[in-house]
Amino acid sequence: MRFSRTTERWIAGLTMFFFCLICVLSAPAKATMVDTATAIKSAADDQLRQKVMDFFDRQDVQQQLERWGVKPEEAKARVKALTDEEVRLLAKKIDQMPAGGGGLGFLIGLLIVVLIVLVVLDILGITDVFTFIKKKR
Repeated sequence: MRFSRTTERWIAGLTMFFFCLICVLSAPAKATMVDTATAIKSAADDQLRQKVMDFFDRQDVQQQLERWGVKPEEAKARVKALTDEEVRLLAKKIDQMPAGGGGLGFLIGLLIVVLIVLVVLDILGITDVFTFIKKKR
């Protein structure tokens, strides 16, 4: 198919116009050096974010969120939107949480220790808490 000279110039002009437009509007890629501290900080932030996400994956945490009326998926989306500083603070709070299920076990253990001490003191005759214990004279 043969175009007329005017059509060829017009197509060539449009092609050059769009080529120039693309060259002007496209931003050149910039590469910079990343120092080791920045790379390590970025990796540490990624690990902390994953730690918080793993915390929200736990079944007991999801049940508590549902009791509060928060969907677990919504909570995870909010965690993804947190800044690095907020993730650091949240991960620090997770580390400071008690590892046990609560204070009930601690209270029961403390009560048993107190009772044992009182029984020993009663046997030695220092106290008179339990009347059914024979005292050493």
